Amino acid sequence: MEKIGLPTIEEQEIGQNHSRFSIEPLYPGYGSTIGNALRRVLLSSMTGSSATFFRVEGINHEFSAIPGVKEDMVQLLMNIKSINFRSYSDEPVTLEISKKGAGKVTAADFKPNSQVEISNPDQHIVALDKDANLHLEVIVEKDRGFRPTGTSADKKEIGWIGIDASFSPVDRVSFSIEDTRVGQMTNFDKLTLDVITNGTIDPRSALKEASKVLVDHFEAIISDPAFNPELTIKPSEQEIEVSLPEESDIDKEESVTDNKIKIEDAGFSPRTANALVNAGVKTIAGLKRLSPLKIEEIKGLGKKGIAEVKEVLSRYE
Repeated sequence: MEKIGLPTIEEQEIGQNHSRFSIEPLYPGYGSTIGNALRRVLLSSMTGSSATFFRVEGINHEFSAIPGVKEDMVQLLMNIKSINFRSYSDEPVTLEISKKGAGKVTAADFKPNSQVEISNPDQHIVALDKDANLHLEVIVEKDRGFRPTGTSADKKEIGWIGIDASFSPVDRVSFSIEDTRVGQMTNFDKLTLDVITNGTIDPRSALKEASKVLVDHFEAIISDPAFNPELTIKPSEQEIEVSLPEESDIDKEESVTDNKIKIEDAGFSPRTANALVNAGVKTIAGLKRLSPLKIEEIKGLGKKGIAEVKEVLSRYE
């Protein structure tokens, strides 16, 4: 039986922050499967930034008029929601605008902050008259999905107004499927995916991040012993031996505690622990005697497993 072949992908840049990806050939029916999964993740599970609270000095209510400002608080809120922020901080960041006199206020008027970028600095916020004196503060946070007002654990003092925050940096995703030929077969799928972002991330990076989210979930299923009994850690009847250096006097003086710690109890993931046990490595002390080259030769570890081994060993130095 032939294996299901992997597709190729091509990107066509349609416009600014808009790309069209062609993925083919896909096994019959896989176009819908992959297209729906990617679209759902792109629209709901991407990490992004959004304004979550704002306040105007001297205003305590969201339905108030603002002295010297053409827009009211509701219009101001909608204009702030239209600003595309990109935060490099995992903590909330406060941005400020202070402006007097007649003129237009845009997103470019925020005081510079090294932790936040704005992809649409021309976005209109308010129009001021000659008597205006505006001091505006906006809190920007990083998250994913949608967060309605009232669900934040943060309790703000009077004057702070919550914003229904949409964190997704992807504005729109659509896909179509058509037939493509593979040899004599004409019923394979060609998936065409259109991705439009808000400018804080490019479409290619968004697609790669969405794919990684899906891969991580599938990896969790593959690695879970509850669904994969073959990954359960058991002593192997025929263990794959790794040649270990003979024990020297220094080896014998290793910490008694380390010698007693079994691989199964050292905090490894099931897959990594299974690979080590099958390779004849039973304890942390035995693992510490292996050179980096010998560790890389252990079957079934892979790059993630090797990195995990290094991390765990660092705890027992």
